[in-house]
Formats: sequence, structure tokens, C-alpha cells
Amino acid sequence: MSYPAEIVILSGEGPHTDPWHSLHETSARMAEILGETNSVAIVKSIDEIEAALGGADVLLVNTSAYRSTPIPEDDVFAHVLEGFLARGGNLLATHSATVAFPGLQSWRSVLGATWALGRTFHPPLGRSLIQKSEVVHPITEGLGDFWVHDERYSNLDFVDERDIVPLYVHSEDGVTHPLVWAHTVENSRVVYNALGHDVSSFDSPEHVALLKRTVSWLRHRA
Repeated sequence: MSYPAEIVILSGEGPHTDPWHSLHETSARMAEILGETNSVAIVKSIDEIEAALGGADVLLVNTSAYRSTPIPEDDVFAHVLEGFLARGGNLLATHSATVAFPGLQSWRSVLGATWALGRTFHPPLGRSLIQKSEVVHPITEGLGDFWVHDERYSNLDFVDERDIVPLYVHSEDGVTHPLVWAHTVENSRVVYNALGHDVSSFDSPEHVALLKRTVSWLRHRA
């Protein structure tokens, strides 16, 4: 669907992707899921994002990077995101978005954590148990633990882990790692979901339910 749309998916291409993720496939799958009850537009260019967000209340960032330094487009995105959040827009970032926009401190601050080279890792891609945290939250009310074929990001570099609300976690080597969390930035709601390595992640009905519930909360409908 073309914009204006209620949900805009920024699907990474070029310098905003990497060799390991088929972002166009996962973006298309999420658009299909969310398009059942919302109007959704997929945008692939940073140049298009400001115009696309004109009528949107949720920006879904499904991007990455195969570089360690910023490029001018990163600053353009930062400016657009700042304006979107300032007017009360809401953000959902998925999976490799923690790798995106390297060195962009405003992105790290909004997201709550980023991938740290030499520190962050994930166990091999495979069937994984995702555990609901003890936090009571509208997104996870009525949901429980679930299995999914995915990667489990571990040891992300948090700005301040006390500022996030962990909704789902996983355990690796006896350590509990947040996988899905929520927080607020001024009047905006932000959720990061580390799941979604490839489209098989959305073969899990529980993950699909989580995605829908997340967007309902972001749109202040839950």
C-alpha cells in the first residue's frame, strides 16, 4: 500500500542492510500480518521516510548495517525520527535494528540498547524458548512463554537497563537477557523486539500475536 498509512515500515536496503538478513522478506511478512487491521506502507529509502510518516502513528524500523561508521543518511534519519517522536509518533524496532545506524547516539538512546562488537552475540539460529517476564504489561496480558525458530540476541549494550520494561527474556549460560522491551520517550511509546531473523519466526502464532499486541499498544489501543 502507498502512503499515507497508519504504520510505516522502514525496510533496510543498501547501507542499511547486511549479508545475513532478508529484510525485504521480513518486512513484507510483517506488513501482511499488520495489514489485516491497519493500513501499512513499506518504505525502502531514507529520502522517502519523512513524507511517508505524514499520516502515520507507528514507525516500524526493520533495518541493519554492515559497517561500523555513520554515513550522512543516518543523520537524516535521526532528524526525521526526532520530529516524528516530538509529535507523539511511536516506534517499533525489530531484530537487527540494534545493529543499524552505527555510532548514532540518538538512535541508541531511543532504542535503549545496541549491538556491541566483541560483546553482543547470539546462540545458533534454531528453535528457541522465549520466556515471558514477571512484568505486568498490556502487551503481554494473557500471553505466555512460546517457542520460535529464531536467534536470541544476548549481551546487548544497554543505555540503562533500569529504564526499560522487559516483556520477554531468554536464558543463556545461566544469564537472563531481555529480548523484547518497552519504554517511553517523552510522549512516545517505544518497543524493541529482538526476534524476526527471517520469515520462519512468524510461523509462530504466538510471535504473530505478540506483534499485533505490540502495535495495538503503540497505537494506544491496549
